[in-house]
Amino acid sequence: MRWLPALAPSSIYLRTTGILLIAFLAFALLILSAVAHFTIMPLARSAGDDLAALMLLSARSWAEIPPPAREEFNDRLYQDHGLRIREPREPLPPVDSLPLPYLEFVEQSLSRRAGFDLPLRPQMHLGEQWYWADLSIGGQNLRIGLSLERVATRHLDGALVVLVITALLVPLTAVFMAGRTTRRVRLLSAAVADVSQGQQPAPLPDRGPREVRMLASNFNRMTRQVRELLANRTTLLAGISHDLRTPLTRMRLSLEILRNKHDPKLIDGICKDLGTMDRIIGQTLELSRDLENRQIETVDLVALIEQIIADVGRGEEKDIRWTGSAPTCTRTLNPVALQRILSNLIENAIRYGNGSRVEVTLQCAPTVTIRVKDRGPGIPSDQLEAVFRPFHRLDSSRSSQTGGSGLGLAIVEQLAKANGWNVSLRPRESGGTEAHVVIPPLRSAEIDTR
Repeated sequence: MRWLPALAPSSIYLRTTGILLIAFLAFALLILSAVAHFTIMPLARSAGDDLAALMLLSARSWAEIPPPAREEFNDRLYQDHGLRIREPREPLPPVDSLPLPYLEFVEQSLSRRAGFDLPLRPQMHLGEQWYWADLSIGGQNLRIGLSLERVATRHLDGALVVLVITALLVPLTAVFMAGRTTRRVRLLSAAVADVSQGQQPAPLPDRGPREVRMLASNFNRMTRQVRELLANRTTLLAGISHDLRTPLTRMRLSLEILRNKHDPKLIDGICKDLGTMDRIIGQTLELSRDLENRQIETVDLVALIEQIIADVGRGEEKDIRWTGSAPTCTRTLNPVALQRILSNLIENAIRYGNGSRVEVTLQCAPTVTIRVKDRGPGIPSDQLEAVFRPFHRLDSSRSSQTGGSGLGLAIVEQLAKANGWNVSLRPRESGGTEAHVVIPPLRSAEIDTR
């Protein structure tokens, strides 16, 4: 039975509708079965016994009245009770089973009242299907019968009506029972997605059943705590950057003054370390500012990427090949964050590409995909996710000797997550690394809340 979860619909609404449909069908079948067993069948048996008694009484009355009056009696019998009596002329064909339980009840009652088997057998009469019983009363052989239309039931129509009512009732009930719940779940899911991207969603409405109110209250409390944690993180990063940069500046000035009185190589090493620390602090401070900056604008990605490539290659010649899929690609997004992400990726590709050409491509569609490719030594497959951790370095190609601080890709991932984008690294055929920046379409609700 392990395959059952795989067949279950993924939507709460569809699951609720399916459960209600099964429940209503089972309920209808059980009710119909109970009504049929305890009400319809006993009534049918009683009605069949009454009809059998009427048939025998009519046959005795027909045998006792004078022959001239029998035709009028027969007409009145047909008009009042749907029965006919006639003299048998040919034998009736045998039948294995009767089409309705009611006819079986009539046959059983006839046999019980007559004291011998008195079967009902079919024969067409005036274009209708009739069921007849042959009996002998007062030395006269006669045949009494009833039309199948007289006792026919519309059970198929009844079942169809039940199915139609169920088919109409189930969606309406599902909308009433599951509509508001699923709407709250969708609101909660969207709010959780916003929190995971560092956004600040509006508080969930604290209404509905007790469990829903508790869930909304707990989520709103968690959102406030996350917002406070993010604010404290930004304040901490900014404070550390500011407080460390001042003494570092003083140390650098002091070392410059002491350069002529001590070993220049030692002073150069200390200055280089101070420069590395200052660069890390600068990157941390820029990250805190970029995470706080959530201003979105409508920009042309083609022009933005061309400007980024021009800024990265300024001052020295860089072999960068830029290819766009369209002359323009307009999107509404955070241009500062995208500029920082692409600048870091392109600089990494240049730094670790061993002087090879760096390729930048743009695919403009409802989902934007930007690729930055290099032909460097590449990244081992088991390190493709680890390189996004702060201060993580590869032992061979990406070390401190290349000038990297170990924060570039961590900053890229943090900025991408904060804006709802996705950044990934993939190995290239024949060597090298390919960075993907995927920007999904911006929802209208996000535009309104930013």
